[in-house]
Amino acid sequence: MKNFLLNFAVLFACILPSFALAEEAQTVIDYNGELIDQNAAPLSGVLPLEFRIFANDKAKKTIATEKHFVSVVDGAYFVSLGESAPIKSTAETLYVAVYLDGKELTRQQVGTQLQLVASNPKVVKTDAAGNENGQNFTLECPAGYVVTGIEGSTKNGIQGLRLICSKAVQL
Repeated sequence: MKNFLLNFAVLFACILPSFALAEEAQTVIDYNGELIDQNAAPLSGVLPLEFRIFANDKAKKTIATEKHFVSVVDGAYFVSLGESAPIKSTAETLYVAVYLDGKELTRQQVGTQLQLVASNPKVVKTDAAGNENGQNFTLECPAGYVVTGIEGSTKNGIQGLRLICSKAVQL
């Protein structure tokens, strides 16, 4: 039993640092944008936008590129860049160009920040709730997140339900 506990303690001590290394500081850009049509009316919908990040406003070589399906409401949208693909720059300011259907819509200077980013930062899932006995339950996203999906299982009704939460749009 002593050997088992000692081996477990050594294994735990070796694994624990790897969890700490799963999060590291990387450059992130919280980007707020606005989309309007040719008549200056705000757009709404889910649009496939491409974001290209440059060192300056005249640069042709990108530092990073990300494509997102972005929810636009009354022209306003928000996206975090650098969480899913690294931005290889430590500059305090960079330039973000927004493309739709291969056409550049805007290019503007933005501030950057260093954040600890988990290895899978896209969504947060709540604990599962509910059971076959029909208990009442409440599910909530963490502060700063909104519901973007649900997961569950059924067998003669919903037995388990979990929310999928994504970072909220800051207007």
